[in-house]
Amino acid sequence: MTGVTAWWGRVFADGLLGGNHTVVILGPTAGLDHAVIAARLAVPDTAYVTSTGSGEIVLRTFSPVEELAQCLQTSLAALSALGVADGQRRLVRHGGGEPMEVHREGTLTWARELSGGPDPVPTSWPGFVRAEPAPGTQPLLLRQARSRIHLRCADSAQLESLDIAPEQVLTLCARTGANGLVLESTADDGSQRVRVFTTSLSGREDNATGGAVLGVGRIAAAEGRRGDIAVCQGPPDRHRQSKLHLRITDSGDVLLGGTVESLLTGRLAL
Repeated sequence: MTGVTAWWGRVFADGLLGGNHTVVILGPTAGLDHAVIAARLAVPDTAYVTSTGSGEIVLRTFSPVEELAQCLQTSLAALSALGVADGQRRLVRHGGGEPMEVHREGTLTWARELSGGPDPVPTSWPGFVRAEPAPGTQPLLLRQARSRIHLRCADSAQLESLDIAPEQVLTLCARTGANGLVLESTADDGSQRVRVFTTSLSGREDNATGGAVLGVGRIAAAEGRRGDIAVCQGPPDRHRQSKLHLRITDSGDVLLGGTVESLLTGRLAL
């Protein structure tokens, strides 16, 4: 039986609620089937540290069903898993993807994208999403390492009541080349309510999706919004909802933050 050193934690939790269980495998994994291990662990994201050094951490991340070209969740978790001290910054990237600058700051870990990527592309509102668009907005396809369709809903109650089948999401993503569907509405206090359906979970809803929420921040920054934005993501079940943080600087840089809770580190028998 083979064993590797693994860190297990929870990212984007709101106290005892929400968040996603996450595994970061620290030991050598040559000869092991990364996809099979991730499917057996069955947490939303499992990362493998492929190299560290010169202030950079390189990861490969797998959901139970596919490898992810980029993953904010494991990018944040990697600093806790590797014991990087508060305030120290690391560039974290996946394979040949764009690096994110990541640092720990008190109870939160923050990631800042170093390049904004292409502008969003207008697209059409999917007919299966039975909600009214927010006035003055349009559906957007945001190209990232994992591209997503962003829809802004006028009525938060409609957003909460939506029942979307995984098959509908997968069909939409196959047709548009996207990896997920992001639905959001703005509360009276300026916070954002977000629901995300993703190919990484076979079209099902995710409790927390850092890349999708970072995309929400990119769109908000392009519209001139600045400052801190609280984000609640997840299904209508309050116990599954997660807390994420956006920070848009005066210069328009977008940071994504969340809690990283370390649960255990030990030997994982494979």
